Amino acid sequence: MLEIIGIAGAAFILIAWVLGLMDELRSRKNLIELRFSILSFFGTTILFYYAYMKGDFVFQFLNLGIFFVIIFEILYTLYIVKHR
Repeated sequence: MLEIIGIAGAAFILIAWVLGLMDELRSRKNLIELRFSILSFFGTTILFYYAYMKGDFVFQFLNLGIFFVIIFEILYTLYIVKHR
């Protein structure tokens, strides 16, 4: 039961992050701050490893989802910079 609550919380965080990213991409206000994305990439990777070592499935799920969002942010930013 606790895992279901944790997964629901993680899903809300991931959905909020993705919706925020989609809003920023639609408005084309700014590029994603690459320094933030790179730092987040390393932090999320370390936290995923930590969760894996502890056997915390919910935290693994959350960090893996954020990891893929960050990868997309970095690739998108590099693509836009290259094609300017």
